[in-house]
Amino acid sequence: MTAEAGPEPARLRWWAAVPLAAAGGLLLDVASPELAWWAAAFPGTALVLAAVWQQRAGVAALAGLAAGCGFWLPHISWLTLYLGPVPWLGLSAVMVLWYALFGIAAALATRGLARLPLLAARPALRLAAQAVTTAGLWVVREQLQGAWPYGGFPWGRLAHTQADGPLLEAVSWLGFAGLSGAIAFACALPIAALFAGGAAALARLVRRGEARPAARRIGAPLAAAVALLLLLGALPASPLPEHGSLRVAAVQGNSKSGIFDDRDSGDVLEDHLAATAELLDALEAGDERVDLIVWPENSAEFGLPDNPLGATRIARLAERAGAPIVLGSVLRDPDGSYTNSTLVWGPEGETEARYDKIYPVPFAEYMPNRDFFHMLAPDLVDLVQLDYRPGTRPSVIDVETADGPLRAGIAICFDIIFDAQAVDLVDRDAELILAQTNNADFGRTDENAQQLAIARLRAVETGRALVNISTVGTSAVVAPDGADLAAIAPYAAGAMTAEVPRVSGATPALAWGAAIAAGWMLLGAIGLACGVAGRPRATRRSVSEARVPAER
Repeated sequence: MTAEAGPEPARLRWWAAVPLAAAGGLLLDVASPELAWWAAAFPGTALVLAAVWQQRAGVAALAGLAAGCGFWLPHISWLTLYLGPVPWLGLSAVMVLWYALFGIAAALATRGLARLPLLAARPALRLAAQAVTTAGLWVVREQLQGAWPYGGFPWGRLAHTQADGPLLEAVSWLGFAGLSGAIAFACALPIAALFAGGAAALARLVRRGEARPAARRIGAPLAAAVALLLLLGALPASPLPEHGSLRVAAVQGNSKSGIFDDRDSGDVLEDHLAATAELLDALEAGDERVDLIVWPENSAEFGLPDNPLGATRIARLAERAGAPIVLGSVLRDPDGSYTNSTLVWGPEGETEARYDKIYPVPFAEYMPNRDFFHMLAPDLVDLVQLDYRPGTRPSVIDVETADGPLRAGIAICFDIIFDAQAVDLVDRDAELILAQTNNADFGRTDENAQQLAIARLRAVETGRALVNISTVGTSAVVAPDGADLAAIAPYAAGAMTAEVPRVSGATPALAWGAAIAAGWMLLGAIGLACGVAGRPRATRRSVSEARVPAER
């Protein structure tokens, strides 16, 4: 499949590619919460792809770095709020590296595919092959960043930009990876067409402003991309069987629960006890009731089972409500290990139901390679005093309610961002998802809104109602179609109630999502392999001599 040297494929000069990539990365952040200008995701993706399209590896790596910096540095700037620049720069560096590797891979693939004789004679097939490959490589990047290192960080994915956009409900059919791939593919189609005329055509466009030939060239691919996005936008959320409903309440204590907050032991618990008592006052005044009450992560602080007074007060509230209270507490097991856990408290006290967070956060809830990192930043490392172990209990617990037994799926904080957790929740027949979190360490930053956006997409993907409840916000009850059923104002003590459906079954995204993700990645890998095989036999010197005037 090796190609002969031919006309040099079109590409941007480095001085244009790098700033365009940075602008594309910044637009992707603008498309994400808190601004959530979802439409910016499409030009943002297109600019990143244009910057690396058919590029030399060195320029592509530089453009990838620029795109990664443009996106990640502002996107996770919330890490600097209390911990300063070191964790922010460290995590950003890893995420930016994935962007640089994507840039190199996309450049090699698109450049090699442009030279394959089979594709060179079939422009439409070449265009499709390049677009599919780059979309697949985009999914590869997102999947790899979500798995490595230290379990990965599946944050900032292209699909996340659509939590407030018209493509939200399509995630129930495609899953997160599938939706990211579809958006990247739609953005790649017109870019492939724009560069299809070769370097000379691109030079004429840039130098002489010959926009009409370029418009004719990209017209059909652009129309196909728009048609694909319109089709995805028209998809309704995949319906699942409902068997009854449940009235759920969730309590936000507005506690001083951040790592550096000035508080006494028991203050966070007291805030949630008080907010729950006010909720019950309001329910009783309106002759109303609820079937379940949900508190956030860490709402009962450390070792609730060993706190007789606190345990008794919660049990009395559960008795008064006639409903169990699902709450969060840090527990110390007999072997000395710690877990970030969810417990269920009824009128008789603690029940057997328990979930331990499966994905503790590295450098926050445990310190990997502690001795090594202590040499680099001892003050920061010493802040992580407890090493929480990953949970091994099922992510779905049985909760006895007045409306009958409930299969409640639990996701504590960043659990919600991992696809494997969503699959496990549905595989274990969760009827409802309870996403408990403590966002206090991030203050009034974009982190709260970004996490709620991911939770909203997760509700639609799984086809379940989801209760996203935080100690400080942002808290909301989300319907299976992504609509808000109830919400609490951030940084205010209060409660919300909503009637939510009890759902069974799996959406196409959960039934086929892994296969869709694997398919995108396989197409990306095949395209990259073909692109590498399609590199010309000619030496770099002969290729250099074939460069067009625009490259001088």
